[in-house]
Amino acid sequence: MPEVTEANIQVICDQSENFIGSLTSIRHLSLCCLSSETPYPSGTTFPYLEHLELCTCSAGWANLLVCLLKDSPRLQYLKLKSQHPAHYNDPMLLWKEPTVVPECLTMHLEIMEWRQYEGTEPERNLAAYILANATCLKMATFLTRCRNKHHRMLRKLKKLKRISQTCQLLFD
Repeated sequence: MPEVTEANIQVICDQSENFIGSLTSIRHLSLCCLSSETPYPSGTTFPYLEHLELCTCSAGWANLLVCLLKDSPRLQYLKLKSQHPAHYNDPMLLWKEPTVVPECLTMHLEIMEWRQYEGTEPERNLAAYILANATCLKMATFLTRCRNKHHRMLRKLKKLKRISQTCQLLFD
């Protein structure tokens, strides 16, 4: 049977659990999950996943991200973006900071790109967590739609603690 290494998945209902859970050999995943539930069975790991693009359109996307970080120990590239028009997106729910830092943050994550970054407090807290724990991070790029709030957001991001001595912050 051929091995699936790349998938672009949009989860609309809660019936995806077995399908996504069967993709443990995947290396590149683009995921949009409109459900607030984790779309794969508990205990599933993605040991080969290196590249993750996660849509930020649902209110629970940050908690899904925490699960994916925990379950993807070799993740090197993270892209957060909304694939939908701005009026469709739900406000981000408060996320639960993990009690244990995921292995991918301490050992592998090198690049993070966050598109449509709005600079809200929950987003800033999540960005702060990643920057404070991603020891191998080389580049963190934040792209925003709000040109009038752009400079204020940049100042706040620049003040965040970064554990990686080589991490470059890029803004657009």
